[in-house]
Amino acid sequence: METKSEIKCYYLGKLYPLHTKIDSSIKKITIIWNGKAFICSSPQEGEINITDALQNFYIKASKKIIGERLKLYQEHFKVKYKSFSIENDSTKWGSCSSNRHLTFHWKLMIFPLDVLDYVVVHELCHLVHMNHDRSFWRLVGKIHPQYKESMAILGTTKTRDL
Repeated sequence: METKSEIKCYYLGKLYPLHTKIDSSIKKITIIWNGKAFICSSPQEGEINITDALQNFYIKASKKIIGERLKLYQEHFKVKYKSFSIENDSTKWGSCSSNRHLTFHWKLMIFPLDVLDYVVVHELCHLVHMNHDRSFWRLVGKIHPQYKESMAILGTTKTRDL
């Protein structure tokens, strides 16, 4: 039995309802996305703590979507990234290490796709320029011309990542 909920969650920049249902055949709380709403399945009735399940959903979704966006934007670069991961670092939206490993924060999934694209492009540009000099920002602007709007949504400035 599915219940209507007052809870709403952001996904790729839009707010969607979260519905709950009881499913005694499962062991832990899970969340799926059906294209219109989040469906939270719980093995038992009562108060449900959805925080961890929602975070797990966002982590899985970010691995898939960021992987797709990296593939899309990689064609703009001669240098390739080595690997990427999704993390819970509360100080940065993304990072690029000197060994070409990219990291992204799972909370990027709440923002519009254009904003997520900015962070992907930003980190890919670090493969060419490992700093935030003028050449770096010119490259970001060439690939993602609306980067300043995305930065404003994220609350970032040119001098810091978060």
